[in-house]
Amino acid sequence: MHLPCLLYVNPSKLCSYFRLRFVRHLSYIKSATIDNEVHILTLNNPMSANSLSLPLMKELLTVLESIKLSQNIKALVITGEGRFFSSGHNLHEVIKISDTNSNEIFSTASEIMEKLAEFPIPSIASVNGPAVAGGCQLVAACDLAISVKSAIFSASSIKLGLFCSTPGVSLVRAIGLRAAKELLLTGKAISADRAYELGLVHRVVEDDKLYEASIEFAKEITQHNKDVVQLGRETLHKQASMPLMDAYAIASNAMVKNLQFNDTKQCIQSFLNRKK
Repeated sequence: MHLPCLLYVNPSKLCSYFRLRFVRHLSYIKSATIDNEVHILTLNNPMSANSLSLPLMKELLTVLESIKLSQNIKALVITGEGRFFSSGHNLHEVIKISDTNSNEIFSTASEIMEKLAEFPIPSIASVNGPAVAGGCQLVAACDLAISVKSAIFSASSIKLGLFCSTPGVSLVRAIGLRAAKELLLTGKAISADRAYELGLVHRVVEDDKLYEASIEFAKEITQHNKDVVQLGRETLHKQASMPLMDAYAIASNAMVKNLQFNDTKQCIQSFLNRKK
């Protein structure tokens, strides 16, 4: 006699299986997609205040590279798990630096910032808590930033005898040399409101509103044509460091190229038709 065979599946494992179809979990990075167009990356090492350890940074680079290949993603949101956005470089790694291995930590961090600058998708720092040193650098490297009221921003490693030279690169480009000096030379933390005044963040929200406000911010970008945003953002970065006449030349060429997009012509024609 053949008895029926019953297969027991642990419900928690089953739930994990389906959840993993939508959310990708790596050791130090949580990755999820909202509405197939907004990608959220979460620095996921709260026990270390989301420090930019070498393993975390390498995983972040890997995930960024995979997102770069997506045809659907129009905006990238970067946030932190737990109380911190990021406390910057892992001091346990930094203290071990010698002449032979000094470049890997800082060059990997620089590679992340460079990748964000060249990324075809606009990035938004969703600052859920303190952004310190390299964490502040990551905020500055993103195209846009939104912060909770309780967050603080600092380049405080000068208090440990280490000037934030690499964070200074992103800070100067985000808020200008003079404003960056306030952070870099004093090492003092500034509030989210002060960061807003300096232009380091673009919006400040109540602590319990960050997730919704970040998605809303991202969707203000995703409502637009991806190719238009990509071309415009690329042109902005190219012309920013050019002499005035060269900048206007490259911007003019970009506008001509933009006008060749079918969606652009259709939108303009539709607007003109409504005006009649």
